[in-house]
Amino acid sequence: MEQEIKRRRIDEDGEWEYECSHCNNWLPKKKYRGCKHYVDAWGNCRVCSSCRMALGHLNRIQNEREIVDEILEGIGFTKYKDSSEWLEAMKLKYGK
Repeated sequence: MEQEIKRRRIDEDGEWEYECSHCNNWLPKKKYRGCKHYVDAWGNCRVCSSCRMALGHLNRIQNEREIVDEILEGIGFTKYKDSSEWLEAMKLKYGK
């Protein structure tokens, strides 16, 4: 198991900078505020705020896709090759 290395350094102004484990950019500590899920053993966030926002957006899109797939499966859409076959089946079933 690979051990995570704490990556930090001091910039030219004497402030701490940390390396984002997602984008590998060195950013000041204020760019890591508000982190709850990507914290290391020392309590420091490992992912910068812009990467956390991007990861959250990807998670939201994935969740929406799963919900849409469940709905399409629930109405029987996935049994047919394309939407025209499904439409014809619904016309026959409901008579419209």
